Amino acid sequence: MNRTLIAMAFAIFLAQGAPLFAQDPVKNLDEARTAYRSGDLEAARFALQQAIREVDLATARKVLKLLPETMATMPFVPEKEEVGSGAMGFAGVYVHRSYLGESPASASLQVVAGSPLLAGINAILALPVVGRDPDNQRVRIGGYRGLLQRQQGNGGEASWTLQLPFGSSLLTFSLEGIDEQQAVLDMANTIPVEQIARLVQ
Repeated sequence: MNRTLIAMAFAIFLAQGAPLFAQDPVKNLDEARTAYRSGDLEAARFALQQAIREVDLATARKVLKLLPETMATMPFVPEKEEVGSGAMGFAGVYVHRSYLGESPASASLQVVAGSPLLAGINAILALPVVGRDPDNQRVRIGGYRGLLQRQQGNGGEASWTLQLPFGSSLLTFSLEGIDEQQAVLDMANTIPVEQIARLVQ
């Protein structure tokens, strides 16, 4: 695959934002077919990338609709929501939702398809020592195995990160200002992980 072309398309996407690619993927497929038949392989590849990006954006919007609107008593923050395609230079779905409660309580949910962190998380989950450390626990959410990590801030407040790999995607649920692990797990269990996995895998 032509890396220069993909890098250029990704740079244009970041510079112009999703509206640049808000087109009908069928139109992009038609353009790719026409370019291919005329022998313009570079244009065909670019049109196919745009079609895939549009499908990814549509998928990201569906995932966003599945996410809980509240985490315990924390409502989501609409102006901080993000959907995208090609997050961090990797093709695929990107979704982010933030939740805000009474200070210092806050949470965020992120789904990234093709995450570069997947290999590392899967390797950690395979280690036999994980689970013996109370700050690093294996957990199961929606039928998927994940890593729950607890950190202690300078002010004594706890923060948590749950990383849940499925297929080639990674769901990350982060919380601050919540002390009890069970409260974190209760919130995590409101995430429809199986439905999200079906959409992005």
